[in-house]
Amino acid sequence: MTGTGRLFFIGMLVCLLGACASPKDVVYLQDVKINSRVKAALQYRTVIHVDDLLSIVVSCDDIETALPFNTPMIGLGQNNTRTGNDQLYGYLVDTDGTIDFPVLGKIKVEGLSRTELAAELKKELSNYLKNPIVTIQYLNFKVTVLGEVKAPGSYKVNSERVSIFDALGMAGDLQINAKRKNVLVMREDGDEKVFAQLDLTSENIIHSPFFYLQQNDVVYVEPNKARIVGGNAGAFLPYVLSSISTLVAILAIAIR
Repeated sequence: MTGTGRLFFIGMLVCLLGACASPKDVVYLQDVKINSRVKAALQYRTVIHVDDLLSIVVSCDDIETALPFNTPMIGLGQNNTRTGNDQLYGYLVDTDGTIDFPVLGKIKVEGLSRTELAAELKKELSNYLKNPIVTIQYLNFKVTVLGEVKAPGSYKVNSERVSIFDALGMAGDLQINAKRKNVLVMREDGDEKVFAQLDLTSENIIHSPFFYLQQNDVVYVEPNKARIVGGNAGAFLPYVLSSISTLVAILAIAIR
């Protein structure tokens, strides 16, 4: 190999090594002690927001008397038969944070958890029903994951207990070029947007109020510098190679 070839090879090798990610950049929960127990500092609590779609089912000792307090949850086709286009109906939380409940009328639900709302409805329904039972579920609980993940998109969640790692798992995990130390979470709090950054490499993440996601949370994973540079490499590659060739030629002449 000529001197010029060796210099070119060394230059390219240095560039490649600079683009490589080290373990400290890609490993999750690096400071966790194996076989140790860590107690989260927070109690998990998901509350109802505007535009949430709720399924509320009321039952009691006498099923017939509970019927007026239940709305149809499935839209039926002709002849009252179910079709492939069945549409779920529920109670949509209005912009004022209320729902219109049969017989009871307008009820303020925004800011309450499912269990709190169920307890409140049970108390009100006790005036009409014997031993009422109220079951509440979210019909549109979803989180959105964007950025450097294998499958970005919005994901419906069947359980309201979903952690940041659960959401990333739904999206196929992070790409190798994803920044793990400042994953952004955007959350709605009334008429405000709240932003937080999570460090996936630290054990302290479990103490964050954003470790467990709430409905409509948006998670954004930022690409690292190597990914950003690599994304534009196709446009600038001819110029970069030309510059490198010129530099190598100059160095070769100087060495001779």
